[in-house]
Amino acid sequence: MAGSQRSTWPTTSAPCCMQFADDPSKTATHYKDGPKEYLRHVLQAIACDPDATDGVGSASSLVLLNMDLSRPAGNQDPDAQTVQAALAAARKLTKSEKEAMLRQFVTDGWLRHHPGLSGHYCIGVRSFVELSEMLLDSFELPDATKEAWQNIL
Repeated sequence: MAGSQRSTWPTTSAPCCMQFADDPSKTATHYKDGPKEYLRHVLQAIACDPDATDGVGSASSLVLLNMDLSRPAGNQDPDAQTVQAALAAARKLTKSEKEAMLRQFVTDGWLRHHPGLSGHYCIGVRSFVELSEMLLDSFELPDATKEAWQNIL
């Protein structure tokens, strides 16, 4: 997918660590820096699930509500000012705000409820469609997950 003009992250017009590569996609979402960084961490937790089956990973809401937001997700530059600002904003999210964000991520298609595990989330169709390149390149995926995703993306 090198040289592709595919999107890498949802963004608003404000500078942020998660940005689309193309101008039309820049208005794709209304999330602020904290929720966007939280989404990045959520996607990483699900994508890197060591217990994924056929490329389908999941994470429980308990794990997602209590995850460590002290370090950047994926291959972001930890020293970048925008990354640090987004991390600080994400750390300020309360559990009730995170619960609301998880519901919103499902509503917006970034996540979906796991069909076989109550209280668990999977990566949604919109994430695969709009963030496929980032999902494959930004996280250290288990080999079986990466192979399954490469076969469908």
